[in-house]
Amino acid sequence: MNSEVPAWVRELDLSLVTHPQILLVGNVRDRYFLPSGNGPALVPLDLPQVVERSCRLRGFAALTVFDIARDRLDVWRLRDDELPLPDALREFIADDALSAQGRDGGAPDDLVLRRTRRVLREIVTFRAAPVGLLFPFAARLGSPRAELTGEGKLLMAAAEALAHEARPVPGASPVMPYNTVFWVAERQEQLPVEFAISPRTVKVITVPPAPAEQRLAAARHAVTVVTAKAGQAADQRTVDTAAENLVSVTHGMSNAEVLAVSSVAVDRGLPVSRLDEAARLYRVGVRDNPWAVSSIRQTITGADPAAIGVIGQDHAVKKAIEIFMRSAAGLTGAQSSSSPNRPRGVLFLAGPTGVGKTELAKGVARLIFGRDAEPVRFDMSEFQQEHARERLVGAPPGYVGFDAGGELTNAVRSNPMSVLLFDEIDKAHERLFDLFLQVLEDGRLTDGRGSTVYFTESVLIFTSNLGVADPQAPPGAPPRFTYRDDPAEVRRVLQQSFESFFDNKIGRPELRNRLGDAFIAMDFIQPEIVPALLDKALASVVRRMDVVHRVRLEIGQAARRTLYDKAIENLGHGGRGVNNAVEAALINPLSEMVLRRPPVPDETWRVDQLVAGAQGWSAEVTRC
Repeated sequence: MNSEVPAWVRELDLSLVTHPQILLVGNVRDRYFLPSGNGPALVPLDLPQVVERSCRLRGFAALTVFDIARDRLDVWRLRDDELPLPDALREFIADDALSAQGRDGGAPDDLVLRRTRRVLREIVTFRAAPVGLLFPFAARLGSPRAELTGEGKLLMAAAEALAHEARPVPGASPVMPYNTVFWVAERQEQLPVEFAISPRTVKVITVPPAPAEQRLAAARHAVTVVTAKAGQAADQRTVDTAAENLVSVTHGMSNAEVLAVSSVAVDRGLPVSRLDEAARLYRVGVRDNPWAVSSIRQTITGADPAAIGVIGQDHAVKKAIEIFMRSAAGLTGAQSSSSPNRPRGVLFLAGPTGVGKTELAKGVARLIFGRDAEPVRFDMSEFQQEHARERLVGAPPGYVGFDAGGELTNAVRSNPMSVLLFDEIDKAHERLFDLFLQVLEDGRLTDGRGSTVYFTESVLIFTSNLGVADPQAPPGAPPRFTYRDDPAEVRRVLQQSFESFFDNKIGRPELRNRLGDAFIAMDFIQPEIVPALLDKALASVVRRMDVVHRVRLEIGQAARRTLYDKAIENLGHGGRGVNNAVEAALINPLSEMVLRRPPVPDETWRVDQLVAGAQGWSAEVTRC
């Protein structure tokens, strides 16, 4: 056979003379490019057409196809001569007997299965010429979890018995084929429980995902379609270049999906130079692409740390902006030829509590997707058990919650352009990291229902406090680091802990490699940053008092100084320490005052002093 023919098709051809039955599983719903026989061009065929082609080349007289959608059998003549056929097939050719007996879809009824069993018997024992019988949806003949009854059970029993009785068909050819029965299912475990597989009688052939040469053939065909529909005459170099680019942007897709991209391009009037845009439309649907908007690109490239809204982490924000510059320029993953369809951006934020890791994720979401955008947050401390994987991608078929899907895949399917925040990722179960490895490498996941979800337009942010605490220290020991330690040394230890976690603890160095330079160590909050954090927190309190109570709130210098001193005491908690100080020393006494002496609209409250007492904090407030 031609070397351009995939290996599984060559195996299919060989199996026609070695096995009476063939089971095809795997990528069986795709399109396959094979030589047409009329020149060097490769033409797209579906699986029944591939089976027909193999049978025709082996001299089969006919191929009978069980059409489960119409509950009937279709007979495909493969020769021009008038070779005899089994009696049942001649009846179907003459009057299409089953078409009037069928129903619109669903499982086949007993009448159809009874006549199919007769056809099966007559085909296997027919001696005049090779004849095939194809079941394109064999998994729909029964259930993998419940026993068949009636005609379905008899059909499976007959198939098993006839597989052992089958003999090659006599003929002039030195190597004689069987009257082959072809079964097709996406997964072997989907077949009815009565389906019998014997290595001697049933050859199992796995149809693999489309290899590179097949996807290139599909891409060439797609480019040709786009240029022809546009009325353009593309030279070979243009076709080759456009096809190579299309193969790159459709990494991981099937041939059928590559062809669908060409349909999107034709429908949208996109030239071959913009097939990457057609691929994006196919993956995520008709949505505005923020990465293609010039204003967003200008915002990212011209952004300063203050635009993110994170105080005291200039180096971390700057590095994050550099990573998203690659996305704005369309160069994410450009150094890798193996998988260019990675997420738009990935960050791994490590550092002490309260330093702004979550706030940085929120700032990134607002910067890219608008001021109202919020990251989709997953608290990974809730995913410490092995079965937690099902919460993210959905339970497999047959399990409780199968129809609900997964939290992660549902979120990305509903909004492919999201910032996904995985908080405290080091607390997740080790098995979950295999999911992240696939997302970072291929930009996609398959959920429990078998649907593909694409992450190519998403931003992934992981947070962790790895290395902040000494893993060897006993409970209650002093912290490993404080804000007084050298930031460079803290970053070094955090980086070392990050590498040790992936290399040694969970044994996923390949995942660490795919994170690349996405690791960002965030510093402790320094005392000089506290006034800015305090101003931000107080401004929020002032806005709330104005919106809820129509009160103009003013904070005196003495009260502000008290809050500063209280925040410094809790500096080990970072920004949360500042917020906690404001809540305890200011918000609590203000709340009590609002309840005891409700404010008058348009009143001004000036907080002169904040006093700590045995019963808590109190505030001296001047109201006017």
